[in-house]
Amino acid sequence: MTTDKATSQAQRSRPETLGKRLLREHAEVALSSWIRLWRTPITNLLTWLTLAIALALPGTLIIMLNQAQGLANQLHTSNQISVFLSLQTSSEQAQAVAQQLQQRTDIKQVTFIAADTAMQEFSLASGLGDILQSLTDNPIPATILVEPQLKSADAIGLLAEQLRQQASVDQVLIDQLWLQRLQAMVHTSQRATWVLATMLALGVLLVMGNTMRMQMESRREEILVIKLVGGTDAYLRRPFLYSAIWAGLMAGSLAAIIMTLALTLLQPSLTDLASSFNSTWQLHNLTIWHWLVTLFGSCGLACLSALLTVQSQLRQIQP
Repeated sequence: MTTDKATSQAQRSRPETLGKRLLREHAEVALSSWIRLWRTPITNLLTWLTLAIALALPGTLIIMLNQAQGLANQLHTSNQISVFLSLQTSSEQAQAVAQQLQQRTDIKQVTFIAADTAMQEFSLASGLGDILQSLTDNPIPATILVEPQLKSADAIGLLAEQLRQQASVDQVLIDQLWLQRLQAMVHTSQRATWVLATMLALGVLLVMGNTMRMQMESRREEILVIKLVGGTDAYLRRPFLYSAIWAGLMAGSLAAIIMTLALTLLQPSLTDLASSFNSTWQLHNLTIWHWLVTLFGSCGLACLSALLTVQSQLRQIQP
C-alpha cells in the first residue's frame, strides 16, 4: 500500500511533457477565448452577422450559377439551321433550292416546308386563322430546315454564312444561338460573382481586422504587463487567434444557414423556370461539402486577418 502511494506521488511530481503542456495551454486559451466572446454577445453577434452576410451573398450566387451551368448543358442543343426564302420565290423554285442543298456533302438532311404549309401551321399555333385568311397575299415564306453534317460551332457558322449567299435566300437563323448566348451569360455571371466574392472577402478581412484591433486596445494594459514580465509575441497572439477561430466558426455557420434558407426559397421558382425549357433540372441545396468549405473559408479569412492585425499592433504596443 505504501509502495502504491509513493508511485502515485512520483507520477504527480513528474515534470509535464512538452506536448501535454502545449495541449493544456491551448485548451485553456481556447476555453477562455470562448468565454470572453459571450461577455459582449450583442456586439459579437452583430459582427458575426456582418461577416456571415458578406460570405453568404457570393456563396449563394456561386452555387446557383454552377448549377445553372448544368441546366444549360442539359438543354436540348439543336444544330438545325432555318433558311427562309424570299416571298417572291415560287414553290417550284423553292423545291429546286431544297434539292440543290440536299446534294451538298456538308448537309446531312434537308426538310422543305412550303409557304402554304407554313401558313397553316402558323394559323393553328397562333389562333389568328380568321385574320390570316383575310389577307390577299401569304406573308409567310417557304422554309428549308437544314441539318448540318458537322456539329461544331465553326462548321455550322461557316455553312450558315454560305447559305446566306444563296440566291432566293432571305434570312438564315441558327437555332443554337440562343443557347450559346445563355451559356455566355452564365460564364460572365460566374466571373462577376468571383470578382464580387474577392471584394467581399477583402471586406471580411477589414471587418475582422478592426474587431481584433478594438479587442487589443481594450486589453492594452494587460498586454503591456505580460510584455514586462517576459511574455513573447507568440504567447500574446494565441488568445486573439482563438477568438478569430471562434468568430470564423460562428460567422461561417450563420452564413451556411442564410445560404440554405435562400436556396430553399429560390428552389420552386427556378424549378418552374427549368420546366418551361422541358428540363427536369432542380436546384440542390447545400451539401456537407458546402458547409465544410464555408466554415473553413470563414475561419481562414478570420485567422489571416487576426494574424496580420495582431502582429502589427504588437509591434506598436511596447512597454
